[in-house]
Formats: sequence, structure tokens, C-alpha cells
Amino acid sequence: MTQGIIIKLPKGFFKFRTTYLLTPFFCGLVFLVQAEAATPPEELKRGGFFSIQFENDLWGSGDDQFYSHGTELSYLSLKEPPGWLTRVGQGLPFFHIGDVNAVQYSVGQKIFTPQDTKRRSLITDDRPYAGWLYGSANLLSRYVDEPNLQVGNILGLTVGVVGPSSHAGDIQKGFHDLIGVDKPNGWDNQLNDELGILLTYTRRWQYFQKVGWGLEFETAPHLVGALGNVYTYAGGGMMLRLGKGLRKDIAPPNIRPGFPGVPYFRTSQETNWYFFAGVEGRAMARNIFLDGNTFSDSHSVDKKPLVADVQFGFAFHFENVRLAISNIWRSKEFKGQDENVQFGAINLSFFVPY
Repeated sequence: MTQGIIIKLPKGFFKFRTTYLLTPFFCGLVFLVQAEAATPPEELKRGGFFSIQFENDLWGSGDDQFYSHGTELSYLSLKEPPGWLTRVGQGLPFFHIGDVNAVQYSVGQKIFTPQDTKRRSLITDDRPYAGWLYGSANLLSRYVDEPNLQVGNILGLTVGVVGPSSHAGDIQKGFHDLIGVDKPNGWDNQLNDELGILLTYTRRWQYFQKVGWGLEFETAPHLVGALGNVYTYAGGGMMLRLGKGLRKDIAPPNIRPGFPGVPYFRTSQETNWYFFAGVEGRAMARNIFLDGNTFSDSHSVDKKPLVADVQFGFAFHFENVRLAISNIWRSKEFKGQDENVQFGAINLSFFVPY
């Protein structure tokens, strides 16, 4: 593994590591994006928000195991969402369409491995090798906007492929070749190809309170549900934020399943920042990456029905750019799992005027 900066936290909690491989990449992106002038709020419909999210266990546990890596690229527009997506939202009694609407398109890939990646043979008591390559369209709508309260919901439709056609094994082995570390050897045992379809819904409440010295505090409970052959679950949680400019920023994105957030933020010539921490619990009815393929025989393990995530991090944005760094701890997901899941996340979101 590459070496970097390690911040040690209480034993059994988190460890965060940033690698020198990513540093030049992010510095270059930030430089390029900051060259754009700040865009007034009324001009946000004349442009779009772009986001890139990296999640990796290298910045958590420090080893390739369990949820090994996730990448998601997103584009969000405040222009009128496409009619077909709006009609889907209008056809669902629990989705509320308000005065402020947006659409977010995403493409991404997730990679899962067992704890022991050196063995070539099937490890029957550890999670399967698996990849998930997908695209999604998300309808976002804010339907309550009061001085101290905002309420919004997100409806997501995701289609993708699980299995060799996701090219997760090729990507992971190629990246390990690039950085000069041992390759994972068991990808011949991965899940079979399967088309994945997923419908997700999230509702989020944001309560704001001024605490002095120009700071605000936010309490943001949420409910979430997912239905499909990839994931089926119901959950809920709470996110807390403390900092400046909270009403200008909903929260940084995460790759599902995870805390709700979007690429959107209101551009500002002031530097806004905040610390955030949250917890989410999920009752899992289906997780293809543990339960195995839906329509064919494959490796599987006995998943735990209840899973919890804890996340903490820091975000700041100036003019057209927001950078967020966080760590996530996830409870054990299947019976016989030796360790909890730990991974870090880096998100860069930026607004580009047209």
C-alpha cells in the first residue's frame, strides 16, 4: 500500500490516510475549478454541478477487504427535470414535488473483496468477490423552505450490471499493478453477470439554529428505502453539522447505501465550512453482494439483518468549489465477519456556468 499521513484516533475507531498518489490530482482539479469566477445564486440554473466521489478502504482499515473501493461521477442541473422522471415522481404518493427541483445523473462502480485477497481458491466463509457498474437518474425536490426548516426528498432510479461485465476485477488488478502492490488473486470466484435494477427514496428534514460567532448548527434526520435485486432495505438516521453557511450547502454526496447528500451548494465569495457527523441504521432484506446472484447459483454468505454506519468529516467551499473529506465505520455485515468495515471518502464538487 502507498504511504501517507495517518491521523490516529481512539483504538477501535477510525484511521484516515491520504496518499501522495491522489494529492497532485486533487490539487490540479481545485486549481482549474477555482479559476472560474463566482456565480450569483440567481444564475445557478445557467450551469451545472459536477461531482467526483472516491471511497476506499485504504483510507480506513488500510487493507483491501470487504467494501474495497467506490467511484461515482455525477452531474446535477437545476433546470426543469425531464418529463419522464417527473411523471414517475408524480405517480408515487410519498414523493412530494415542490418549488425547487433538480435532476442528478450519476455513473459509478463499486468493488467488493473478501478479507484474504491472496488466496486463489473460493473462500466459502468470507464475502464474495463482486463488482457493480451502474448509472442512475435522481429527481430532487425541496418542498418546504422556512427560515429554520427545509424539507426535501430524492427519488432515484438505478440500472447496472453485477459480475465480470462490471470490470471491477480488471480495474482493481490494474490499479494494484500501477502502484506496485500485490494483486487480488480470487476474482475467478466473483458473482455471475446479472442486470441490476434499483429504486430508492430518501426524505430529509433540516433544522437550523444559530449558535453565535457567525456559526450555525443543523440537525438533519432522514428516512430511506431501497427496492431491487441489488439492494432492498429500509433505514433512517441523523446528520449533525456545525459551521458557516449551512443553508448554502445540503451535504456532500455518498455512494449508496450511505448518508444523503448532493453535489449542489450555493456558490459564494465567502469561505464556508462545517464539521459533520452522523449515524444511519438499515434493515437489510437483500444485498446481492452478500446474498449472491438472484437468478443463478453463486457464492454467498449469511448476511446480518441490521447494519449501522457512522460517519464524520469536514467540508469547505469557496466560490465554485466544495471539498469534503470523511471517514465511515460500518458494522459487521455477515456472520463470521472478523472486523468492521472502515473506509474513507473524498468528494470534490464544483459549479460550471454555461
